[in-house]
Amino acid sequence: MEDHGVGRLLRELPRETARPGFTRRVLARLDEPAEAPARRGGWWSLRYAMAAVAIVLVVAAGWVRVERSREAAKTAEARRILQEIRAEHDRLERELNALSEPLYVGGDEQMDLVVDLDKVPAEAGPVPAAFRSDTF
Repeated sequence: MEDHGVGRLLRELPRETARPGFTRRVLARLDEPAEAPARRGGWWSLRYAMAAVAIVLVVAAGWVRVERSREAAKTAEARRILQEIRAEHDRLERELNALSEPLYVGGDEQMDLVVDLDKVPAEAGPVPAAFRSDTF
C-alpha cells in the first residue's frame, strides 16, 4: 500500500469527539488552586540511604572482626607449632650431648666396654646407610 493511500484511509476514519462536559471539567480544574505535589524523596529517602549505609558499615565491621579472629587463630596455631618444634630441638640437642659422653656398650665382671665418641674421628666413624651405595 502506498503512503498517499494510507493518508486517505486515515482521513476517512470518523473523528473522535470528547465526552460531554470535558471542556467544563478541564476549565474547572484550571481554576482550582494548585496543590503542592507530594514529594516522595526528602527526609524519607535520606533516612533509607543512611540506614543502608549503616547496614553496610555493620556488615563490613563484622567481616573485619571475623577475619581478625581467623588471623589470630592462625597465628596462635603457628606459635604453638613453633613451640613444639623448639621443644623437640631442645630434646634432640640434649640427646646428642648425652651421646658425646662415654657410651657404655656392655661387658662382664672382668671387663666393661665403653666408647668415647669424642675420641672417634667423624671420618672414621660409622657411615649411615643412606650415604652408602651398597644398600641399593
